[in-house]
Amino acid sequence: MEKRILGSLLASAVGDAMGAATELRTKEMIRQRFGGTVRDIVTPPDDTFARGSAAGSVTDDFSLIYHTATAIADNGGIIDDQAVNRALLSWSEDHKFYDQYVGPTTRAAVDKIRGVERENPYAFICCDNAKASNGSAMKISPAGLFNPGNVDKAIIDAITICRPTHNNNLSISGACAIAAAVSHAMEANADVYSIVQAGLYGAEKGLELSEGSCNILAGPSVSKRIKLAVDIAMTAGDMDAVTTELADVVGSGLHISEAVPCVFGILVAAKGNTMDAIIGAVNIGSDTDTIASMTGAVLGARNGTAGIPEHYLQLIDQVNGFDIAALAHRMADLVRC
Repeated sequence: MEKRILGSLLASAVGDAMGAATELRTKEMIRQRFGGTVRDIVTPPDDTFARGSAAGSVTDDFSLIYHTATAIADNGGIIDDQAVNRALLSWSEDHKFYDQYVGPTTRAAVDKIRGVERENPYAFICCDNAKASNGSAMKISPAGLFNPGNVDKAIIDAITICRPTHNNNLSISGACAIAAAVSHAMEANADVYSIVQAGLYGAEKGLELSEGSCNILAGPSVSKRIKLAVDIAMTAGDMDAVTTELADVVGSGLHISEAVPCVFGILVAAKGNTMDAIIGAVNIGSDTDTIASMTGAVLGARNGTAGIPEHYLQLIDQVNGFDIAALAHRMADLVRC
């Protein structure tokens, strides 16, 4: 169990650190800027959100996972409102990440926890559809890791984690898809097909369980987009062809109905190989760090650290001030209890 937890955490961090350098660009722009496919952790250019960061630095994606998992571990492995709020506050105090990456939705949630109410300039509109972002799903893997094989509990816990920052139907659906996939991937019999099925179940169950208690936003169905992404992965050809088609048809951007379906398309195209999937995600274009981080979280839970270069763990720990192995050990002890 500990190897799978460590694999998920590390692969998620690796995807984030690699994707931080390619984020925002198109596939062709990535090739031009880096001289071909990016296959290693490199220093982010100065025209990305990660500008000024050293190679191996993670962004909001994995740093939120790290703080969320730590807060849940501090809470005895229980995922409740207290742990979720503590995670957000802890992340907000980690200034090397918060100051550079915090978005308006998370900033407002942190302020609310602190008792500071900010005026919403868009309070008059019926549906703020811009809030259907992948920020819910990028930090959600701990819901699966603390519930190995218990997909339904992972979905419930994922909704709890989403409430303060992304309490809308689409973001919850996408987050529950990733949480369910991670939870199932921890099982010994998990394969690519069953992980996709778990993700589809999570997307649909998350919608069902949150109905009537979240904001309704307009946008494409996460579950239907997952099916579309998987169909593309099964028919488009090699990874380069698949990611080109995914970017053109599904999209690989910030919207939850783009990023989460891409994860499932890429892991199918990679046939479940962790690093092949991460590299595919890093080079797909647009929100590469988030897609690569989520892809790593799912397949790392299935494969452990297999195939991940050994020096990446030390690099990411040193650059970011983490101890990922120690966190994985704490989590595994709580899961076994």
